Amino acid sequence: RVLIVGGGLAGASVAGHLAAHADVVLIDRAEQPGVEASAQNAGMVRRLGEDPWERALAVRTAAWLADPPEWAEALSRQTGAVLGLVHDADHLNGGVAHLRARGVTVEELTSVREVAPALAGSRLLRAWYLSDERVADAHGLVHGFIAQARREGAVLRLNTSVLSLVVEAGRVRGVETPEGRVEADAVVLAAGAWSGVLASRAGLDRPLTPLRRTLQHSAPHALSTPEHPWCWLDDVGLYVRPETGGWLVSGCDELVDPPADRAGSTGPVEPEVRALTLDKLERYLPALHDLKLIGGWTGLRTFAPDRRPVLGPDPELTGLHWAAGLGGFGVTCSVAVGECVAAWVRGDTVPWIQPEGVSPGRHFLSRWSIRPTGELSRSKMVRTPL
Repeated sequence: RVLIVGGGLAGASVAGHLAAHADVVLIDRAEQPGVEASAQNAGMVRRLGEDPWERALAVRTAAWLADPPEWAEALSRQTGAVLGLVHDADHLNGGVAHLRARGVTVEELTSVREVAPALAGSRLLRAWYLSDERVADAHGLVHGFIAQARREGAVLRLNTSVLSLVVEAGRVRGVETPEGRVEADAVVLAAGAWSGVLASRAGLDRPLTPLRRTLQHSAPHALSTPEHPWCWLDDVGLYVRPETGGWLVSGCDELVDPPADRAGSTGPVEPEVRALTLDKLERYLPALHDLKLIGGWTGLRTFAPDRRPVLGPDPELTGLHWAAGLGGFGVTCSVAVGECVAAWVRGDTVPWIQPEGVSPGRHFLSRWSIRPTGELSRSKMVRTPL
């Protein structure tokens, strides 16, 4: 019996991949699954990331979305994407080489206006175009994976808080809830921002830091069309994605914000962040200088200090497995995370990722950098939580 704590993208994907092989129980304290970080994203599936392990997970997920099972055929669409660089032309060189070696087409653009009119007038040192990049329906994926798991006999328990892990003789034996103990042979921590807290109560130091980020949406705009690729200016921290005639926009701000010990992490847009985003639009995307931001929200994105996922068996506590630390790439990596974690729970291997690089037991630095304004050149060092 395997108990999965957390019903977001990571937990749902693990359940969907594992339920045919184990007696799965999925626990979430909200009234519906997928209402925290999984509901706070822009849905972009981005393979050209900074980290090679992230890219391996993203390539696997994108391939699944391009050729999904029947239940997921309508849950993503091809849009294309442009990754632009304003100050550091070499920032994504390693990622480009990695993707090309894996057979992914990455085209360097000499003119961006024809591909992405929203980038007209932008002063970019370099721009990469991935014509087959996608946007995915995170809500649909969560509920689709859970439905798949339930068809295999999995049990979904909502409105159930997990207070602590139950540990006996150096092994996880289940979890403690307000209604009593739920026993299991293995536990998968997929509770996002709350995963590190639950581990610490069992005496484990797995430094996961929740960072709050803002996502805003605009009034209708002439350049927003369904076929327009999403665009990300990576080194200055700004992305835009067409959505229902307007744009989803983020200035990629980051603020350390430990979660409250309860469900509900979505917050309002702060005035200073709105001003930061508008300033970036004016400076870097002149074609969108007249964009009117009319709403938005903030959510939590949880990182390990090396900004790499925390996946697989915990070397210090038998029976404990992880599907956490997915930061801002939960949609991008969700399918592959479920596949590899489910395989490792069963004691199997997957050929496309090395588990050592994402192991919960790897070495973590005591200080690491966050990007308060989203800009790489203005990073700030923070202490890793104990």
